[in-house]
Amino acid sequence: MDTRSTLTVTLALGFTLVAGAAHADGVGSMYGGEEVGIISYIDRAQNLVVLTDGAEFRAPDPRMILNLQEGQRVKVDFMHDNDRSIINSIEPAGDDDSPGASPATEPGPHFHG
Repeated sequence: MDTRSTLTVTLALGFTLVAGAAHADGVGSMYGGEEVGIISYIDRAQNLVVLTDGAEFRAPDPRMILNLQEGQRVKVDFMHDNDRSIINSIEPAGDDDSPGASPATEPGPHFHG
């Protein structure tokens, strides 16, 4: 094999490995945010909270949703990974909390210049 063929094969394999790793990590499938809304449904057996806009959130610990009630206005801090939104924290919404989801943010440090 000559140098040019070796280089071509090496580059092709390199690109394949990089693309495969990016696909396996699910680039862009994970984000976090906050949402303010009214609870329309709670399934304590599945640790599930559903807001009136249809957003579904799962609590990693059943104690997180123990004192919540349907019809209650809440602020949910969550992490969305693939097809599930996992609750980081959930609390009654204050008067200064506005409804709707916050802009999605990437985890990690942010620098302002």
